[in-house]
Amino acid sequence: MDSEKPEGPQLCGWCGMAIHEGMEVHGMAPDSSVTHASDPARDGQRFLTSCSREHLAALQEHYRHRPFVDEELWAGKMARALDRSEALTVEQLEEATGLSREQIERCVAWLEAQVYRLH
Repeated sequence: MDSEKPEGPQLCGWCGMAIHEGMEVHGMAPDSSVTHASDPARDGQRFLTSCSREHLAALQEHYRHRPFVDEELWAGKMARALDRSEALTVEQLEEATGLSREQIERCVAWLEAQVYRLH
């Protein structure tokens, strides 16, 4: 569940230091590699935890320099939809993801290019 607390201390996303309970600093950063398990409105947003405002700012700056690739985000949306169903028609995939057919086609082409790059 999203509301469950992680076991043990949280770690700073910048320096890796264990953070005492209640001392965490949280923020968000745009990240096309993130899709939320159940809330599509939170897709493309990385939740950050740090030990200080300075480390949060450093984390946010780090993610500002990472390219936001729409096709990467769409791939996550498609993966989430396909995880919930064994097979979907293009129309069902459009409905489940909120993506247009053109976006789905661009995403598939991007995924194929990623696989080609790996070989």
